[in-house]
This record gives sequence, structure tokens and C-alpha cells, in this order.
Amino acid sequence: MELLDVMKNLTIKNVASESNQNFFKSIAADIDEVPTEIVYADYSDKIMLIISQYQKIGSLLMIQKEQVHSPLGSNDIYTTKVIFGASGEEQQVAARHLAEAIDICKPLCIFINLKSYDIETVKACKDIILDLKKEEK
Repeated sequence: MELLDVMKNLTIKNVASESNQNFFKSIAADIDEVPTEIVYADYSDKIMLIISQYQKIGSLLMIQKEQVHSPLGSNDIYTTKVIFGASGEEQQVAARHLAEAIDICKPLCIFINLKSYDIETVKACKDIILDLKKEEK
């Protein structure tokens, strides 16, 4: 069973009137001729994002955005924490870049499992996610 089928089944089983899920969207696309599955779910307290080129969820990272105030103004700080799985620097940089690009306002739980973490692949993922977010509004 493919990742998207699993997510669709989970979503159908969990739909309830008191659900805290605001938005759910999934897409399959080819990025540099590599099949890529992306799932975006917006909940009342968190955002969940799955990006996989292996049909497996991969490592789970939690990214939070905080504002630091100083006399020179305020800056956004993104804290990245590996919850489980591989803790490669490339994964963390890619996940942080995606969190910053989609302008998270609540914690992001991201499962990321890419064959390549080069900038072109990450940018292509970002563009797809931004398109999914546009559909949310």
C-alpha cells in the first residue's frame, strides 16, 4: 500500500465534526524524474508535512518558530529537533528552509525522506507545498 493510500484511509477514518484538522491535501509529483509524495495537513495546534521519495515516512523533525526581540528589532528563530530517525545535517537544513519558506506560525512536524537534498529538489518541494497552501485559503 502506498503512502498516499495510507494517509487517505487515515483521514477518512478520523473525520469527525469535532476534529481539529483544518485542511488536508496530498499530491504525487515527479521532481527531477523521481516520484515524490507530499502530504500537507493543517491542524489547530500544529502543521504536519510528509515529503517522501521512498514511499516511506522517513525521519520526523519538529520545527518551531520563535521571535527574539532586541534593541535593533525582532528576528525569527527556527528551532529544529530530530524526534526520531536519521539526524543528518542536510535533512535539518532542508526542513528548516521549508518551514521558513512556508512561513509557519505554529509548530511543524515534518517527515522527510528525499533521495537528494540538493537545493533544486528542496525548492521544487517548497513550490509544491506553497501551491497546496494556496488551496487552503
